[in-house]
Amino acid sequence: MKKILMTLAAVLCCAMTMTVFTACGDDKDDNNTPEIGEIKGIAARYLFSVDEQMAQLCDYTMTYYGINGQLTTEQATWTIKNGTATWIKDVSNTQFPATFGLKVSVKVKEGAQLEGVRISNIYPISNLLYVEGITTKAEKAWGKTVDFTGSASTHASTSGEKLPAYTEAWEHHGGVLNKTCTFDKDGNQISTGNIE
Repeated sequence: MKKILMTLAAVLCCAMTMTVFTACGDDKDDNNTPEIGEIKGIAARYLFSVDEQMAQLCDYTMTYYGINGQLTTEQATWTIKNGTATWIKDVSNTQFPATFGLKVSVKVKEGAQLEGVRISNIYPISNLLYVEGITTKAEKAWGKTVDFTGSASTHASTSGEKLPAYTEAWEHHGGVLNKTCTFDKDGNQISTGNIE
């Protein structure tokens, strides 16, 4: 009987020792988990697209928050694919909170042929903002997509003769698009607004 008790004590002692070593081993593995690094900035991409026909008939002026929130204005230059004209701009901000925003003004081009023209879609096709938190190790920590379209209409056809009235109405209301978003370093959207 004494021999059985001694054997049982030895087995229990071994089991407890293995548990302690296993637990310590797990702690060591947790410490070796790669860290993502501290967030050093936010990279952003503006993507604005319209029907190719609208890009041919109108001038689009893009005002946006660029590098470190610097307000920049330029004429849209388009990439055309499958009847869609797309303007893309990549920017970044290393200051927090970081604000990104885009205001789009539209004006019919001088000398544009509008008589007898049928425009299939006068509204933007997409207004997107992509943002990513970038770490000190130049890795993506988080990513988000913001749709600037909101509840606005995204499709309407009209005759060319009516196009100036539409663009004037847009300008009267601050442009065809005017939105801003502010993010903290963790990617939380903390406010929205407009470019003045």
